[in-house]
Amino acid sequence: MRGIVWDGEKLVITDTLEVRAPQEGEVKVQVLRTGICHSDINMMDILIGRPTVLGHEGAGVVAEVGPGVTQWKVGDAVMIGTQTPCGECRECQRGTPANCDITWGYVSDNPFRWEGQDVAKFANVSSFAGETVVKAMQLYATGDMPPEQAALVGCAVSTGYCASCVLGQVGEGDRVVVIGVGGIGVNAIQGAKLAGATVMAVDMNPAKEDVARSFGADAFLVAQRGEDAAAFAARMREAFAPIDVIVECCGAPTAVEASMLGVKRGGRVVLIGMTAPGATTPLPLDKVLSGCDIVATMNGGARPDRDYPELIRLAQDGKLDIAGQITRVWPLAQFEEAIEALHSGKVTRAVLDHTL
Repeated sequence: MRGIVWDGEKLVITDTLEVRAPQEGEVKVQVLRTGICHSDINMMDILIGRPTVLGHEGAGVVAEVGPGVTQWKVGDAVMIGTQTPCGECRECQRGTPANCDITWGYVSDNPFRWEGQDVAKFANVSSFAGETVVKAMQLYATGDMPPEQAALVGCAVSTGYCASCVLGQVGEGDRVVVIGVGGIGVNAIQGAKLAGATVMAVDMNPAKEDVARSFGADAFLVAQRGEDAAAFAARMREAFAPIDVIVECCGAPTAVEASMLGVKRGGRVVLIGMTAPGATTPLPLDKVLSGCDIVATMNGGARPDRDYPELIRLAQDGKLDIAGQITRVWPLAQFEEAIEALHSGKVTRAVLDHTL
């Protein structure tokens, strides 16, 4: 089959990628669309020398079901989630399956082979492959939702939305700042607006103001390159105080520190931006001791069984704009152009079409 493989040094498109049949409790999915996330791009620096099929935002149709799978049939339209919680451990019972005691950090076996070697799976999904094998529990019905939209629910949409509405606990009348107007940020904006908040978006690129406002932002502030955290925080407070919640989506240490300095006493800071390995930032203890909550996550605190169906419903009801996030859908063979567009900030979300 066709797919994109990280060969350990570079991404290559191939027609000779193979995937095994689904085993007990597994499903083979024909991937129709895959989003490209900054996480996929960043992982290339970590996976030097390790052949891998990247991609973790995928949607398509069920191609084959393994033994014991009764909830899915061939032809069902589905999106793929990354989490594989056990459902029984303390964390799962507390409603935090992303921290599952059994499967946290779990990566399923490698169902792929290419040029005579095993190829690793990424984030339990590997949506850069034309077909992938996942656990049945990772799938969620998408109905008539276009696959390019459904693909984004598993990461960009759920992470940003839940960062505001789950971890951020944003409510009616709150004043919320979202730092970083990318694929995660626009969904944090939408989540906060649906919760009844007033939102200010922040980005270094002035052109992102139109994007932010199109997703509901009420105000916009340009972040200044080289500005220290104290000055950045002061400008946020001057423009938008009091700030109840700050959702930090870019991962820059200065932005993280500024978030903690800028939020009001007793406010909440949600950290979801990917940081560089080993990155650190000062912790303003006086702010923490004043009652400020600082929470961090890689997935916004999403609980798939509860949140994915709800997000799909919101989109189908016209309350959550996913289509507007997709700047362009590229044919699979043009993946390099799509990645460059995302990396340069020219697009909000890039999607690859496996059928083109």
